[in-house]
Amino acid sequence: MTSVAGHLMEMDFQAPYNKWRACPNEQLYTAPIVAYVPDNKKDVQRNLQKEARGCQWLVLWLDCDREGEAIAFEVIEACTQVNSRLQIFRAFFSTLRPPEIRQAVANLGRPDPRLRDAVRARQEIDLRSGAAFTRFQTLLLQVGLCRLLCIMGQGD
Repeated sequence: MTSVAGHLMEMDFQAPYNKWRACPNEQLYTAPIVAYVPDNKKDVQRNLQKEARGCQWLVLWLDCDREGEAIAFEVIEACTQVNSRLQIFRAFFSTLRPPEIRQAVANLGRPDPRLRDAVRARQEIDLRSGAAFTRFQTLLLQVGLCRLLCIMGQGD
């Protein structure tokens, strides 16, 4: 048994789109995206893989919401990289009371890829629109500030 703390993976644009001035902002809506394990989560990934090597079953006990389902698939990906024979199950629960834990164990299900896909879609929309808007706004403010400073400098 082990644990994770939130998402194991992050999304970002592939190079060169991850550089602020590498492309027009509108290209961010179609630029290639990559999912990866960031450096600060590599130890968690290694731990999951160490534990998965000798297992037959992977039983996921994560929050029973879309984010929990997305994290479950990130754990699955890490574990199946080192053990493709794992039988994968998902526990569904809402409290940690003993009767509910027994109920969850007795009724293990399968992770739902549709919920994972919904989270990935939201993450991609957040990344694309957030990056495009942030870059646009920041660069616009920089240009405006430069113009303002030029005007103020001319007024002296």
